[in-house]
Amino acid sequence: MTALTSSATEAVLASAVDLARERPAELSVTDLADHVGYSPFHFSRLFAQQVGIGPGQYLTALRIDEAKRLLLADTDAVIDVATAVGFESLSSFTRRFRATVGVPPGRLRRLADHISDRPPTPFSLIGPGQGTVRADLELPEGFSPRGDASIWVGWYPHPAPIGLPRSGVLVSGVDAVELPPCPGAPFLLGFAVPVHAGPLDQLAPSAPVVAVHPAPITRSARVTLSFAAATAPRPPLLTALPSLCTR
Repeated sequence: MTALTSSATEAVLASAVDLARERPAELSVTDLADHVGYSPFHFSRLFAQQVGIGPGQYLTALRIDEAKRLLLADTDAVIDVATAVGFESLSSFTRRFRATVGVPPGRLRRLADHISDRPPTPFSLIGPGQGTVRADLELPEGFSPRGDASIWVGWYPHPAPIGLPRSGVLVSGVDAVELPPCPGAPFLLGFAVPVHAGPLDQLAPSAPVVAVHPAPITRSARVTLSFAAATAPRPPLLTALPSLCTR
């Protein structure tokens, strides 16, 4: 097959991502590959190279993200939510949800009630590691004009917020953080929330402000995390960050 130009690759990816975001509960990797005219193998490799995770993981991330919104917006039974986002097994849905969000589906609702009265305060979940990585934090101009933003900076095994972070800190009112490298999780990701954000914007933001360092970090370094509104094909932020302070 002829090698794709950068613009052609972006067009193929954008078409597949648009379809995935329209109907994540109904689609498979094969459906997405067929949509752009590629074999599932070639499409999966191209997708992973560009996005950092495979298309199957991406579809699951979209389903979990939609499940979070349904759980927070209504009182439907968890099994109904699981079915609505394409899971045939309640146990499979609950297991996958907890592994990526940090709490079981039912507890997400209770967490929303909790943080509506008491927003999370800064905390640290620093894992073992040698050396120091200093990350300078650059927020968009005018972000959180009513006070200091809450900023999560954490280590992930992929350049996408899939699964729980291995290590990290939640800070406020600072312009840099220092933390040791994390073995097995070399990608540094950030997420910022305005001080006035409500429970939905904290637990299932529709327009998250994020930062991703583009290269893995395995030793001491000084880097800059530039925060901006997330755009496709970046996967949704799945972790319910306030839940991390209870780990």
